[in-house]
Amino acid sequence: MSHDTSAKDYRSSMQAAAKAYLLRHQDEHLADDERLYDRACRYLVQGLDVPAFMAPRLVHLAMTELASRVAIDWAQGCDETRVCLVLVRSGERAFIPTRYLPLRLQPPAALPAAAAAH
Repeated sequence: MSHDTSAKDYRSSMQAAAKAYLLRHQDEHLADDERLYDRACRYLVQGLDVPAFMAPRLVHLAMTELASRVAIDWAQGCDETRVCLVLVRSGERAFIPTRYLPLRLQPPAALPAAAAAH
């Protein structure tokens, strides 16, 4: 039973390390989650000696945990060029240009223009 507990502790610790890495580097990859994901996996494997089969799952779980912190309020945007980001816990709001969102989060009308910009 202690082996099972220590394995869970290890996974939790490495997921927390992945989350910390993502938080430190997320501003470098505003429109490219895939590159941030790859870098975080590489960090876990090369920097912390996490087994290569385990790193993608840990990073995925960490990214999922972080994704639930910010919501997009499409109704608050003045027009199609801006959206309102909402910090879920505090309720703080900030308007940003739609073009800064990753393509997967772009509204359908903005996709052709965003694809041309990238």
